[in-house]
Amino acid sequence: MHRRHMLLALGAAAVPGAALADIQRVPLSKAFGLLDTYLALPVGERNRFYLAYRAMKDKHPYPGAAATVVSVTGARFPVQFDASGLVLRLPSLSDLKSGAMFESADPGLRLGLEARAAIAPATRIDVGALVLALAQANAAVAKIAGPLALMAPKLTAAYFPDAGAGSAQLADGRTVPLPITNAPFVGAVTYIEPALLAGARTVVLTRAPSRILIGGHPKG
Repeated sequence: MHRRHMLLALGAAAVPGAALADIQRVPLSKAFGLLDTYLALPVGERNRFYLAYRAMKDKHPYPGAAATVVSVTGARFPVQFDASGLVLRLPSLSDLKSGAMFESADPGLRLGLEARAAIAPATRIDVGALVLALAQANAAVAKIAGPLALMAPKLTAAYFPDAGAGSAQLADGRTVPLPITNAPFVGAVTYIEPALLAGARTVVLTRAPSRILIGGHPKG
C-alpha cells in the first residue's frame, strides 16, 4: 500500500492527503501519508528533497486549521501550523509508529502533501541542483517500488509557485522563456523540465518562489 501511494503521490507536484471524512481521529501515519516511508530511507538518499504538509479544506489551503496529536497514553500535543496552513513540525518516524492519533474537530480538514527540492528559493536557481534533486527523488521512488519500478511515474519537472514568469539561461548564452502550467492545488506556475531543455544552466525568475516543488510532467 505504501509503495503504491508513494508512486502516485510523487508523480505530481502537489497531492491532497487523506480526508478525515466523518471521523475526528485517524492514525498519525495515515494523516501524514508517506512520511513514514520517506523517513525510513537513509538520510543520504533523501537529503536533496523533502516532504511538506499543508492543511487543506475544499481543495484550498486552510490557514485556520487546528489539530491535535493524541499519544497512546492520552497525552495531547497541538499540531503547529503557520499562517498559510503549513505544518511547522513533522512527526518523527517513532511518532508515526507509536500508535498516536491525529485529531481534528473539523471533518473537512486534510493534509496535502508536497514533494519539494531542498534548494533555497531565490530568483536565480542552478539547474544542476534541480537535476540532482529530481534524480535522488526518482531513485527513492524506484527503491520503494521494488519490482514495480518500471511502472513508477518519472519525476521530470521543478515548479516555482509564486515566482511569476521565468526564463532559462543556456550554456551558449541564449535565454529562453519557461512555460507556465495550471497545476492542481497550486494554480498558474512556471516550471522547467531540465531533460527537455538541453544546455540550461540557470533558472531566472521574476520573484523568489515560495518553495520549489518537484513532480511529473504537467497534465493537460
